[in-house]
Amino acid sequence: MSKVLISDFDNTLYVDDNQIIQNINKIKDFINLGNIFIIATGRSYIDISKMIIKYNIPYNYLICNDGGTIFDNNGKLLYKKDIPINIANDIMKYVKTNNLEDITYIDSGYDYTKSIKTEVNAIIIRDIDRLKSLEILKLLESNYPEIHGYISDNWINITEKTVTKANGIKYIQSYLNLDKHDIYTIGDTINDIPMIKEYNGVCMINSTDDLKQHCNKHFNSVYEYIDYIEKI
Repeated sequence: MSKVLISDFDNTLYVDDNQIIQNINKIKDFINLGNIFIIATGRSYIDISKMIIKYNIPYNYLICNDGGTIFDNNGKLLYKKDIPINIANDIMKYVKTNNLEDITYIDSGYDYTKSIKTEVNAIIIRDIDRLKSLEILKLLESNYPEIHGYISDNWINITEKTVTKANGIKYIQSYLNLDKHDIYTIGDTINDIPMIKEYNGVCMINSTDDLKQHCNKHFNSVYEYIDYIEKI
């Protein structure tokens, strides 16, 4: 039976240039054995695509924007869950009123823009001041229960309320008729918690404390985790 590995990108699949080469070599072998490899990232499709091209990373599917969009390895969009356009418009009004427009970007699901057109898959606001960012996120989530968000290293990340990496995996699980027991996940931070809890999850050794409390096993690299799951 094929096994499925879903890996976060930043600080998981990619830690440094040396480790990603080792990860890629192991992933190639993993896929060649008939297994499935998926990248699940908070990055947009355009962002992660640049990294995939740069490092020639093999993969079967991409879960982008924390589950807001899903693509196959030919770039075909399989799934998309946008922020309701009226809510997105209201958030952008708040952004303009509070002089945050210069540090705010709209992700259509494919690329970034500064103005709303027809689709808003995610909204990101640069985290300049952590306390202020926490206040902004709390206010927006309180006023608009249709969205949720979190603060990463540099950004306030806002998506539709049901968007998570775990729900993105559930879509692929149904799409490919996969057995949940054959799905394995690895990540390093807060937005990985849903998939770690739901699907045979482990953490990177460098993970944040809020994620580590949900993991029983920790690994130094993705290639070490592949070695582990191949023996199960």
